[in-house]
Order: sequence, then C-alpha cells, then structure tokens
Amino acid sequence: MSLSFQIAAGGSTVPEGFYKGKVLAIEPTEHEEYGAGCKWVFEVTEGDHQGEQATRITSPDPTLKNAAGRMIAGIMGESLKIGATVDLEPFCGREYLLQVEAAPKGEGTRISTVMPNWNGNGKGGSGDA
Repeated sequence: MSLSFQIAAGGSTVPEGFYKGKVLAIEPTEHEEYGAGCKWVFEVTEGDHQGEQATRITSPDPTLKNAAGRMIAGIMGESLKIGATVDLEPFCGREYLLQVEAAPKGEGTRISTVMPNWNGNGKGGSGDA
C-alpha cells in the first residue's frame, strides 16, 4: 500500500463562473468546528466542466436570510414563507443555473447562487435535465 497522497483544496474544484447543473443530492454532514450541516451537491451539465460536482455546505436549519434558505428558494424558484414545510425531492434531477464563487480562506470554490432554469417549465428548475 502506498503512503503517498495528493492534497486537494476543500470545497468544489469547479472554477468560479456560471454553469448549468442538476441537483444530485442534499445530504447531512458534520464538521468538527461548525457541527451539523447540509451539503448541497450539483453536477455541472454543460461545458468544459460537465460531469464535475459543485457543492455548498450550509446550516441544516434554513431561515429567510441564511444560505440554506437561499438555496431552497433558488431551487424552488420562489420566496420562502415563515413556518412553511418544503419537500425538495421533486426538484432532484432538474436543471438549474449556478453561480460558483471562491470559498473563504482559499479553500476551493462553492455555489453562491442557485436560480431556476425556467425554459417555460413552471416552478423550480427545468425538468429537461
């Protein structure tokens, strides 16, 4: 067994920019320093980085103003309402427009914004992914 390793940046490795991508997973995660979180995983569906994953880790507790709430609002294509319960299962596999930015502390990149890719398909991302 080799004991040589190549160290990678944390976060996504998709460069900063704008992409089309589909929701692959929204899963719980745990961080030593920050505790419980939610990992949002999208696959880039077009261009030079097609097939690569862009991610974002947020609080597991969405609010109207935090990153988790903004991710949900972007996926659903509508403003959130206090007290609402949302089910994102129907949105998995749909295509969205993603903005990817540099992550803090130079740790790779992360999704900053998710927007519906309307294409005349009603609420939420395109069903054409």
